[in-house]
Amino acid sequence: MKSLRNLTLLIAASLLCLTAACRRDDDSSRVFLAEVRSVDKLVLAQMTISKMATIDDLRLEDADGLKQAVEALGDAVKIGSRKGAYSYDTYMQAYIDMSAFSENDVDIDRESRTISMTLPPVQTELAGRDPGIREDHYRVTGLRSDIDSKERAEIKEKMNTALRAEIDRNPAFRDRLMEQARAKARAYFQSLGEAEGYTVTVDFKN
Repeated sequence: MKSLRNLTLLIAASLLCLTAACRRDDDSSRVFLAEVRSVDKLVLAQMTISKMATIDDLRLEDADGLKQAVEALGDAVKIGSRKGAYSYDTYMQAYIDMSAFSENDVDIDRESRTISMTLPPVQTELAGRDPGIREDHYRVTGLRSDIDSKERAEIKEKMNTALRAEIDRNPAFRDRLMEQARAKARAYFQSLGEAEGYTVTVDFKN
């Protein structure tokens, strides 16, 4: 994946070439298109989403089946308390697939020094998560057993499942990230054009 810095250099070189009239007018859009498409995936914004969960004694009313009921009864008679709070981060990013950018999506007018661009739609994806979980609170007293690695792994998977379901149900995460990405893309391409004396108009496909 190429960075914004690489794209800046490519497009700046392309615009400089246009400004210096080193290409025929018919080739202007083609030159610009080639530089922009070479980036493929342009990541514009990233969001960190945190999730927290606790490990606590299983209450009898929450037990599912006989085995858990027996465990809940055993916990109830043990001396002491047992509780841990854990959290971890998942990362979501917004990007544009620049390989879908075609010659019909850019118009460069050297006379009026304007560039009109219609970019591919902004997309989002989950871009990984922390390998481990943070221990925000831990308290085990009396005769209670320690919270082991198996329990921590199970709670992490439960957090991950719950987080993905929450993201699917609530579009606010994606909407906010996509709006940030669109604003950054507009500002980015406009600033590149202005540096070479061009006014850039940026729209997006649905």
